[in-house]
Amino acid sequence: MISRLFLVIALVFAASVRAEIVLQEKVARLGVPHQGPFVRGGDGAIWGVNEGGALVSRDEGKTWALREIYDQQRFRSRAERALLRTKEGVMLYAFLNENERVFKWDDKQGGLLVGCRLPVYVARSADDGKTWAAPVLLQEGWCGAVRQMIQLRTGRIVLVSQVAKANPGRHVTLIYISDDLGKSWKASEPIDLGQQGNYAGKVAGLTGSTHGGGIEATVLEKRNGDLKLLLRVPHGHFEEMTSKDGLKWAAAMPSTIEASDSPGMMVRLASGRVALLWNRYTDPVKKLGRREELSLAFSANDGITWTTPQVIAVNRVPPGAREGAYWLSYPYAFEAMPGRLWISTMQGGLRVELREGDFLSPVAVPLDGQAVRIVALGDSITRGARPRVTPQQTFPALTQAALREAGVRTHVHNVGIGSERTDLALARLERDVISQRPEIVTVMYGTNDSWVDQEKTESRLSAQQFEENLRLIVARLRAANARVVLMTAPRFGEDNPRNGLGEDPNVRLARYMERVRSVARDLAVPLVDHSGEWTEWQKRGQKLQSWTTDGCHPNVEGHADLANRIVSVVEPLARQIRTATP
Repeated sequence: MISRLFLVIALVFAASVRAEIVLQEKVARLGVPHQGPFVRGGDGAIWGVNEGGALVSRDEGKTWALREIYDQQRFRSRAERALLRTKEGVMLYAFLNENERVFKWDDKQGGLLVGCRLPVYVARSADDGKTWAAPVLLQEGWCGAVRQMIQLRTGRIVLVSQVAKANPGRHVTLIYISDDLGKSWKASEPIDLGQQGNYAGKVAGLTGSTHGGGIEATVLEKRNGDLKLLLRVPHGHFEEMTSKDGLKWAAAMPSTIEASDSPGMMVRLASGRVALLWNRYTDPVKKLGRREELSLAFSANDGITWTTPQVIAVNRVPPGAREGAYWLSYPYAFEAMPGRLWISTMQGGLRVELREGDFLSPVAVPLDGQAVRIVALGDSITRGARPRVTPQQTFPALTQAALREAGVRTHVHNVGIGSERTDLALARLERDVISQRPEIVTVMYGTNDSWVDQEKTESRLSAQQFEENLRLIVARLRAANARVVLMTAPRFGEDNPRNGLGEDPNVRLARYMERVRSVARDLAVPLVDHSGEWTEWQKRGQKLQSWTTDGCHPNVEGHADLANRIVSVVEPLARQIRTATP
C-alpha cells in the first residue's frame, strides 16, 4: 500500500462546525476536523478513517497523516463506518463502498428492487496498522449504515450491520461475529421488528419505508458477558434486546430511554460506566425537533438505569429553514484519555470534547433550559415500559407531559428497576437518585417487599423492615434537599398471580400499604394513595384487571389513572420550586 504524509494545520473550529451550534459551557471545541470513529494504536497513535482510507495522528490530533489502505479507484467509504483495534493488535475497518452504490426503491412495488445495493466490506491489518490486506466483501445488498464494532472479553468480535428487505420494504438488523480476529464472519438471525418497526406510513417526518424495520443499532457487552442492543425505531424510544452470543436475540422490549428517530452510541469507559450519546425530541409529545439536540447520559449498571439525560450541543432550526441542515446526529465517542471524551457527529459536523465527571450530575446551566428535576423511584410498576406499554405511556412520562402542558417545565427521570424492594433501593439511592440532585422524588414500593415466593412462608421483607427502609429513604432524600412524595402501590387485578402460599397477594399488600400511610403521616410527607383509590374503584364495580397487563403491572389505562393522581399532588410542589428559583 502507498502511504503519503500531509500536514493538517489546526483548524479554526468554526470552519468545521456550523456557526449555529451552541455548546454547553462545560463542553470544549475540539481542534480535530475529522469525524470518528477513532481508536488508539499499540504505539499510542490515534487512528481514524475517512473516505480515502486511514488517518493517523501521533500528536493527540493536532496533525494527521493519510494512509491509503485500499485501492481508491475501487473503494470509497461512505460516512457510516466502524473501526476497531483488538487487544491482540489487529485493526478492522468496516465500511460501505460508495463506489458500488445503486439505489433502486419503490414502495408501490414492495420497496427494495432488484439491483439495489450498497455492499459492506471489511479491511484488516494484522500488524497494528502497518500493512493492510485488501478489503473483503462481507455483505451484499443494500446496507444503510455500519456504525459500531466491539471486541468482547472472550476475544469475539461483534459488528452491527443491517440489510434491506422487500415486500414490504424495510431494514432488518444483522449482527456479525468473528472468533478469529476478523478473518471470517458469521451472521446472526435477522432482527426484524416487522410492523413494530413501523415501516408503513409517514412517521417522524419520514415517508415511505426506506427507513423502516429496525435499524442502526448500538451494542454493549454487559459485565456478565451478555450483549445489550438499542435499536432505532420512530416511536419515541429505543427498542432493547439482549443476547448470550450475538447470534440469537431475545424479543425486543421498549426501553425507558426517550429517543427520537435517530441512532445512539453506547461506549464502555475506563471508569466502568457506559456512556450513551443520542438524540431526543425537543417536544416528546408532539415529536418535534428530533435531531437538533445531542444528549449524553451514563450508566453504572449496564444500562438498567441512567443518569439524567443532559443536552451537550444544540443547533436550533430557524423558522422556515430546512430541518436536515441543522441536525446534530449519528454520534461517535472516543475516550482519548480516561474520563476525557472526544465526540463527533456525522450529521452536523460536531467536533467537541468533555470530561466524564462534569456530566455525572446535572449541570448548573442546562443547555435546554431550567426545569424542575423530578425522579421517579420504584420497581417495575414505576419502570412501566413493557409489551403493549411504551415509555411515553408510563406514569412518569405522562406526569411530565401533564405538568408541561400546565405550564410547569419539569423533567421526570424514571429510575424504576424491575423486582426491586426497599432494601435494594437504599443500596442505590446515592448513585441513581441523590447524585442527580432531584428537587422532588416520588417513591413507590411494596409489591415486591410483601411478595411471598414459591416454597417460602414469609414475605421477602417483613412489614417492619419495609417501614424502616421507607423511613430511611425519606430521611436520606430530605437530607439531600429533595421533597419526597410517598405513593402506595396499586392493587393487583382480580385475576392476579397467587403468591407462594396460594394467597391473594392483595391481602399482604394492604398491610404494607398501611405502613406507607403511617410513614407519610408521621413524617408529614405528601401521599399519593393509589392502593386506596383502586380499592374504592373496585368497590364501585371497576374491574382492576382491565387496568393491568397481567394482573399486576398497569397497562396504558392503568398508568394514565396513576399519572392523573400524581399530577394533582406534584404540581403544587413543582410550582413552589419554580417560583422560589431565582
